[in-house]
Amino acid sequence: MKGIVKGIISITVVVGGTIFTVSEADVVQKFAEETGLSPKEAQQFVENSKEDMVSFEKAGAEIISDGQSLLSIASGVDCVKFKYEWETNLLSCPKGKSQLISFGNDQVELGQAITTLASESASRNDMSSVISLIDRNNADLKLEIVSHILDPEAIDATRKKKSYNKALLQSALESQP
Repeated sequence: MKGIVKGIISITVVVGGTIFTVSEADVVQKFAEETGLSPKEAQQFVENSKEDMVSFEKAGAEIISDGQSLLSIASGVDCVKFKYEWETNLLSCPKGKSQLISFGNDQVELGQAITTLASESASRNDMSSVISLIDRNNADLKLEIVSHILDPEAIDATRKKKSYNKALLQSALESQP
């Protein structure tokens, strides 16, 4: 009997001193469920993302830097002296500033948690914490102020990148190291 056996493609994730080998198909499925992408679109994203993978230290540092930039912007918002382009009847200056601060703080917290995954003492609990923080950060992308400071493509790209990392960590948690 002739047949084709498809190889299982795996992704290796190192958290702390533990090596996790996860099925790419599992990551694709979780990513598709999280984002609403079709399985084919999710597969393409996952395949393209493998080229862009960076260390937890670098990824965490970038997210911390982004969060600090948001906090810096928020600290410069003066609701008494200025009226901003992003202000609307539904988004007052104080509310927008508060959303910026919340988003910035959540970014910094996520970046710090991701950086923790590189430490030798990183655990499954740390991975779960990062997953929860990714959910919070993805929710932040729906804040009204975000649509005024980021274009839709940047919001979508950020959401997908974080959702991919969530799918990767979820798959690692479900695997046996």
